[in-house]
Amino acid sequence: SKFEVTVAGTPVVLTAKEFGLLEAIRRGRGRILTREFLLNTVWGYEYYGSTRTVDVHVRHLREKIPLLTEAIVTIKNIGYKLREEPK
Repeated sequence: SKFEVTVAGTPVVLTAKEFGLLEAIRRGRGRILTREFLLNTVWGYEYYGSTRTVDVHVRHLREKIPLLTEAIVTIKNIGYKLREEPK
């Protein structure tokens, strides 16, 4: 509810879209979320072009929160999934 993210007690600065994307992926834990679903959920509109913007935002999340590198699984040609259990 505060729109804040901390890792080991250290605040992580995220953009509004990065935060929304992280929240959408967290809520869908264990399910494959298509890029189109994430665009509609986070960006709030039907998108008829490239879905690369989702990939770019996921990359930024992984850079800002290295723990997500293993936690967010890329499902080739489909989208993303949050790993249900740590690797």
